[in-house]
Amino acid sequence: MLTVRRKSVVVNLVDGRTTITGTRRLSWPWQVKLTDAELHQGPGEPSRIDGAVLIPRHRIDFMQVVG
Repeated sequence: MLTVRRKSVVVNLVDGRTTITGTRRLSWPWQVKLTDAELHQGPGEPSRIDGAVLIPRHRIDFMQVVG
């Protein structure tokens, strides 16, 4: 089932170190598509990601809607 909701989300990946924040554009049972994303890996400034990011569901540990 395809879900189309534009919500700001925080996605924690299964590696335990990586967090991606962005706007969820599309969501399928097997992947999530984010735009306006930023990659957070440890201390320091986040890295901006150009374009859309497709994240496979098996790589997602936790996803929280924040807005």
